[in-house]
Order: sequence, then C-alpha cells, then structure tokens
Amino acid sequence: MGRSLRALITARLTVHTEATTSPERQIEECRSFCALRGWEVVGVARDLSVSATAVPPWKRPELSLWLDDRAPEFDVIVFWRLDRFVRLVGDLHQMIEWAESHGGKALVSATEPFDLTSPTGKATATMIATFAQMEARAAAERVASSRAHLLTSARWGGSTPPFGYRTYARDGGRYLEVNPETAAIVREAARRVIGGEPINAVCRDFEERGVPSPADTYRRNKSGKDFIWYPRTLKGILTSPTLLGWKTRSEDVPGRMYKNRVLVRDQNGHPVRAAEEVLSQETFDRLQDVLAASAARTGRRSALPRTPLLNVIKCGGCGKNLQLHTTRKRRKDGTYRVTERIRCLSRAASPACPGYVFHPVEEIITPLMGMLIDAIGDSPVTRRVYVQRAETTGESRHPSDHAVEDHWRFEPLGKTFAERWEDMEITDIGEDLVRSGITIRCRPEEHGGHVLEIPEDFRNRLAKFVS
Repeated sequence: MGRSLRALITARLTVHTEATTSPERQIEECRSFCALRGWEVVGVARDLSVSATAVPPWKRPELSLWLDDRAPEFDVIVFWRLDRFVRLVGDLHQMIEWAESHGGKALVSATEPFDLTSPTGKATATMIATFAQMEARAAAERVASSRAHLLTSARWGGSTPPFGYRTYARDGGRYLEVNPETAAIVREAARRVIGGEPINAVCRDFEERGVPSPADTYRRNKSGKDFIWYPRTLKGILTSPTLLGWKTRSEDVPGRMYKNRVLVRDQNGHPVRAAEEVLSQETFDRLQDVLAASAARTGRRSALPRTPLLNVIKCGGCGKNLQLHTTRKRRKDGTYRVTERIRCLSRAASPACPGYVFHPVEEIITPLMGMLIDAIGDSPVTRRVYVQRAETTGESRHPSDHAVEDHWRFEPLGKTFAERWEDMEITDIGEDLVRSGITIRCRPEEHGGHVLEIPEDFRNRLAKFVS
C-alpha cells in the first residue's frame, strides 16, 4: 500500500478586516479538508500582508521557501480558495507548469471543486483565476481613482510627511503644517549652503551637535547609531519643491533606477498647495542655483553600469555594501581628471564607519578573484535536478538515487568554478557569487586585509540557477 499524500497548506491575506477570512479559519478548513481525504499535513506557509496580484507564490516569504528548497517534502498544495493562492492567470499557469515539473504535484482548493490533474480541472481553474484577476483589477481601479482624487486635494495621503512638516487632524482627514523644529533645521541648512558651505560639512556639523536626522525623526534609524546625516538625503530635502508648500509626487526617470519629485497639478494645471512654505520662493531659487552650480563643478557620475561585485564586497568596518564612486576635477586647461574609487556607502569621517577606500582593479577585483580561485576554483559546478519517487522504485536510474522519496540530485556539469569564470564578465561572476551566498569583507592590508565568507553549501545554492 502506498503512503498517503503529503499536503502543504498555504494561507495568504492582504489586509485583515471583518470582511476577510482570517488565516486561522483558512488553515483550519484546509486541515479538515486534508483529514477527510487522509492526507498528511507536513507544513503550513503563512504569508500575511501580501498581495496575490503584486507578489506571485514563488516570491512570497514563507511559500517561496517551500517551493524552492523543500519541494520534495510535499505532494499537494492546499489553499482555502484559488484567489488566496493566485489572482493572475499567468501566475496560475506558471504554478501548473512548476507542479508538473516537480513530481506531478497537485494544486487543490479546499472550497472550490476542481482537479488540476485533468484537462477539465485545469480549464475550470483558469476560468476561476480569470474572474479573480478581474475582481483584483476592479479593486485596483477603485483604489487608483480614490488616490487620484486625494492627490489633487489639500489632504495628506497618509505617508510620512516631508522633512520640515508634520500632520494634524481636521474634518476627518490629515493635513500638513510646518513643524517648527524640523523646519528650523531645513532653514539653517539652506542658509549655510547658500553661503557657500558644502553639504558634507553641514552634515558633519549636524552629527557633532546631535541634531536629529530624518531617520531619527521618523523612527526609521536602523544603523544603531543616532544622528547620521547623509549628504544625499539632505540634498534631496533641499531640492524638493515641497519646501514651498506645494504637493509633490514621485515620478520615474526614464532609463534610471531613481525617481524625481514633481509638482502635483489640478485639472487646470495649477500646482496644488498642501501647506505653508518652509522657504520663501526667493530663498528656494537661490538655493537651487547654488546646488546646480556645485553639481556642475563636481561633474557627472561614472558611465559604468554598476559596481563590480555589487552585493558581494562589503565594508570590513561597518558591513555595508561597497560601491563605485567617481569624482571629476577640472584642470587649468579645461579638461577633467576622473578618479574612480570603491568605498563604503557611509560618508567619510562618519561615526558609522572608518571609511575604507579602494582602487577598483588593483585593490578589489584582482586580489579578490585570486583569493576566490585559490579557495573554490577547483570545486565542480553542479546543477540541481528534481528526482521523482517513481524514478527510485525498482532499478535505480542513477547511482545517487537511493532515496525512496522525492529528492534533489546535484549533477556535475564537467567544469570547475575557475573554468566557468574564465570567459565571464566580472558582473556575471558577481551574480554567481550572490547566488552562492559568498561575500567578502574588505579591509586594507594594514587593517587585516580581505576576508572571504563562503557558506558550506555554496555549490548547492548556485546549482538552483545553473541550467
């Protein structure tokens, strides 16, 4: 007699209200459903405050762990309703393909009658998902319409207020007003920058005086150290038209990863006022001229697409990512001297970090690649293959297929890490290292030098992504 099916229960909820079904009820009904069929519940994946429209199953915090590493541990995924599992037809189709390629697993709803092992069941599931997607789209349109109306009114939308302002309650809504404490900080910074003082110097002085930074003011400080002022943050505050009392929104910059703050305008094209001004129009204009002139003297950033070994190289002082920084200094003949260095995200002389600086090639790429080749260059590269239980019954198809249950098999590709990296660009090698979980703590030689941090299962981690 074969063993009973092993069930993984998944519960998801975007927002818990009186009109929604609680995760506890979802899980209880799924358990009862499994008990009636004699299925063994081997685990529960709870993903709360997660939208099924925005986040597919394979990206949810708990469910993704089961779908990735723990797939051999279950035979069927049970959910309360299909819209608790997926809302997009494309996500459903992708999950069906995943289930078929991982031992023919089943996807089952505890309250809706369909069986994905049959063509009719798949068609029914697709139809249900279509209606779920239509419902989600209608809800999104209602929310978008409400946000659009709120955006063009004087009411505040509920997010963190701009630095220099605070919110207050009125007529059942929230509105902006000038915050005397933080507005004084903004005005002081603006006055000093207009007077010719660099933003870096202003930030350093604020830290020495213990002036609360935006992260401290909004209780978002995750550094563990108080009053860390970042020049980029202060510059963003000083360039925002919010300081004039206008309402703003974020707008994508074509071809860039960052966003700009732009004015919100009403139907007549006029800016929407949200509060009184922190800076006068004259002061704000003078401030923008000074900042623009400073940016012109500094020059543009490096045209390189990304930092070599990004998310792999870490600061040996504070643990943050190291990034490529480019400076341009104008010579007397009108040409520019371009200098590229890799350094920590922390500002130089900041109490958060000793501020290590490295030459990109001589002090980072060349020595680190040598260390990596010495440490793991001879290790074989493998790929991960899902082995079904049916393959291991009777005569084994592979010497390593000795387990009775479904399992992962790691097959050598016939090349080592050194051979794999021989013809790869440094950015591609960096992706391999990120997927392998390998990081490098970088320090100058006089401070101990670089230290490799290689997890024991680095080969198996990379094997998930190797075809």
